[in-house]
Amino acid sequence: MQKSKLTGRLKLLKPDELRNFTRFLESPFYNKDEKIIRLFKYLKKYYPVFEDKELDREHAAAKIFPEWKSSHYKKISYLMTHLSSLVDDYFTVKEIEKQPFEREQLLLKAYKDRGGDWFFNSLANEMSKKLNKSKERGINYYQHQYRLNQEIYTHTATAKLQTGISSLKEFLENLDAFYFSSKFLYSAEMRFRELYFAEKSELILLDDMLEKVKHKSFEDKHLVHVFCLIIHLYQTRDETVYNELKALIFQHFHTFSKSEQLEMILMANNFSIMEFNQGKTEYALEIFKLYQYGLEHNVWIAEGYINNDNFDNIVNTACLVGKFDWAKTFINHYSQYLREEIKETTRLLGLSRIAFEINDFEETINLLRSVEFIDIHDNIRAKRLQIRCYYELDNYHDTFEDACNAFAQYCRRNKIMGQEIKSINLTFINFIRKLHHAKHYMSADKNTLLADLDKGSLPFTKWFRKKIEHDLK
Repeated sequence: MQKSKLTGRLKLLKPDELRNFTRFLESPFYNKDEKIIRLFKYLKKYYPVFEDKELDREHAAAKIFPEWKSSHYKKISYLMTHLSSLVDDYFTVKEIEKQPFEREQLLLKAYKDRGGDWFFNSLANEMSKKLNKSKERGINYYQHQYRLNQEIYTHTATAKLQTGISSLKEFLENLDAFYFSSKFLYSAEMRFRELYFAEKSELILLDDMLEKVKHKSFEDKHLVHVFCLIIHLYQTRDETVYNELKALIFQHFHTFSKSEQLEMILMANNFSIMEFNQGKTEYALEIFKLYQYGLEHNVWIAEGYINNDNFDNIVNTACLVGKFDWAKTFINHYSQYLREEIKETTRLLGLSRIAFEINDFEETINLLRSVEFIDIHDNIRAKRLQIRCYYELDNYHDTFEDACNAFAQYCRRNKIMGQEIKSINLTFINFIRKLHHAKHYMSADKNTLLADLDKGSLPFTKWFRKKIEHDLK
């Protein structure tokens, strides 16, 4: 049972859910088989690892059900399938509890199917009032509105042969708003991927839809306009569009859901990052301000966690604009929101980055040595940081060469790392080696390396340029 689908599902239960799940199994509405409860109580002792020899299927069956005389494997396999299904039922019930609209929508269907017209109308009116009172005007709002009005319009009690049926009008208007906002959101994501990863895609109807946004029915659909502007921004790279986008986001930020707030801040920031990478260093402060805005509005924490890439980018950007004390405060406060398995590595990587930027290279090396990086992206960041430290320190020549060789070998042998990332890392290794040799053995002049820097796709171009100007004659 150690590697079974059942134990895989049971691992998804949170520690504080074990008691509730036991009660769920004990409810005769969901389960009438007492053997299921006995099986779960036995398995619960090995939660959350489920790696004990006592979990051998036939051995466990004999211990839990001594009354069985034969067919242990077949019988317990049947119970495991049944218990797996009950775990899924429990997850479904818990999700419905967290989503009151979905619960009410299902109840609405039940009233309609059972002919409970008075209850249907009463609940539909209550749902409509709640939606209209809500400040949110995002994708979920438009989806909820069109689904509610669809139920009302398709109810047999709704007279179709009359003029001015409000439910039909509301259904179509909110369906348009839902479709346009969803299409623009994911089209904006695709346009960014085209810029960043050189992916190509045909977005059917997009150009026609962008033109239709000018229609008066979209005047107050601010979410539609935000993602429409993001698409234009990625297509034109126009700073005027960027400023218009920011103004619209800030003005109506409170009307968007948290996930939409996160998406639009990230997408606006993507533009600033691309501009910064093109050498427009003034955008570093713009990136930092957007990260700050997200923190002030609690955007970066979703379901109790902060994404480690966003965490690292915030620290990196703070360092770029010289906000080192701010970065330390951020790490100390927000590392508690990192997932447990990456908390310490992400925290130490952030502190290493700060130590490097304030030229404390020995401390940077000590911090990086104190932890093993499991995530491939964290490992790459750590190795590149380490190599730059060895470059900066005069008494680490052999260690610098060893680290470059080890990192190059790691890149070439790694089967998970994408080809583009491999190429960037190997280019980084080759260039920093050239720079190191030029610094210590005068093997290349400043102008040659500057010309090479302008040719290639290198990370840390600002740092490399600074080192070339300072270290070479």
